[in-house]
Amino acid sequence: MGRFASLTKLDETAVKRLFWLAVAVTLAIFLLKFSLSGFGVFGDGLGYYTPLRSLLFDGNLRVDNEYSYYAQSASNFGGGLRVPGPIPEYSKYTLGLGLVLVPFFALGHLLALGLNLVGLGVEANGMTWPYELLYCLGSIALGISALVLSYRMARRYFSRGACVLAVAGIWFASPLTYYLCLEVSMSHAVSAFLIALFLYLTFSKPWREQWPWSISLGLILGFAAWVRPQDGLFLVVPLVVGALGFESNLTKNNTWKFSWKALRQPRYLTAIAWIMGITLLMQLPQGLIYIWQYGGITRIPYLEEGQARGYGGSFNWFRPALWQVLFSGHRGLFIWHPLIFLSIYGLIMRWRELPRLIGSLLLAFALQVYFIAAWWCWWQGASVGGRMFSNCTVLFTLGLAALWDARPGRQWQKIALGVTLAGLVWNALIVLQYQSAMIPPEDPVSLVQLYQNQFRVIPFFINHLLKRLT
Repeated sequence: MGRFASLTKLDETAVKRLFWLAVAVTLAIFLLKFSLSGFGVFGDGLGYYTPLRSLLFDGNLRVDNEYSYYAQSASNFGGGLRVPGPIPEYSKYTLGLGLVLVPFFALGHLLALGLNLVGLGVEANGMTWPYELLYCLGSIALGISALVLSYRMARRYFSRGACVLAVAGIWFASPLTYYLCLEVSMSHAVSAFLIALFLYLTFSKPWREQWPWSISLGLILGFAAWVRPQDGLFLVVPLVVGALGFESNLTKNNTWKFSWKALRQPRYLTAIAWIMGITLLMQLPQGLIYIWQYGGITRIPYLEEGQARGYGGSFNWFRPALWQVLFSGHRGLFIWHPLIFLSIYGLIMRWRELPRLIGSLLLAFALQVYFIAAWWCWWQGASVGGRMFSNCTVLFTLGLAALWDARPGRQWQKIALGVTLAGLVWNALIVLQYQSAMIPPEDPVSLVQLYQNQFRVIPFFINHLLKRLT
């Protein structure tokens, strides 16, 4: 530990200043987008937002009236972008995200009431801009909290400079970036926070010995799985480290010693039962909602879309598109986000030093890759890269911190800083390609097309922006 401590000679004051600078940049990007468009909730985000509004204002979960309202509302970008497709009766998306963000929605209600009270004529109906603004700011706040937790977890093992560079890379050059700064009404920032909190507590609290912590982990993972069902796969982390033990820091004495006896320890089995039982129990309300709306779990759109679109089924467990998910030009994780490849390499490279920590996280990552690759829509729909991997924010941060902390010397520090900056620029150009429709939002994109566009995207984007503003 500390082999990379001299990087830019950062102290805590400097770290805090960099943090607030990153927060300011994030908010500036979002608020600029919000002011230009006049809204913050659109696309898939409406599917998460409208059930909450319907439940609180109408006392039901029908969303056709909300979608009709948004489709008719005027904006600089047009209703077609905001409501892409026919108006549904019910939302196929889970209610979990809305429940997590309900405090921020309530703040939006108070703001709307206050603006109405002073005569500004803002309707307090759950669909005007104050609700969307506070709802989206809540999503951003939780996404930033995920990065803070990632930093704190990385600092348990690696030096300050390496951790700062790692967080900077994940903040502005990872699957989370776009959904933290621009399309924030989707579930990814909140998912990243809940899993970051879950993993942080898993490795820092005595949940095997104290049942309140076991219950807390169950509640957190339950909400995470309610927001995004794939998040439930992170249960594998306490399953592994709960049996094998924990590493508190980087030492040379950490060894991977497995014993079947560890799996039969009463305290371990009780703690896992609490976590698993609560997580599963918390999925029951959403299951009942789906049964009520669609007549059965298997009839929800997520499980019928694959067959309806000619893919034979929604999941192909025996022929997952593993290579495509990671290396395809069509939203391949390592291609669209090269820093993530370095992150996974960093974890593998340091595995022998932290076998329990890194082994459990790599296993969780492998499960995410397999699950996404088995889905018929493995490219993750209209997406800026591998958006469904945003829940891996903590392990990506740890991987980069492990890599940047691997060697001493100023030359390595310069390389780490240069690679991080290159990753930030690469990601910014990808976002410009996507925002200017230089690449299609969902259709296949080849590696050649993606790479060639990177060298001509800036003038294309400027011309595209000028056309939209005039």
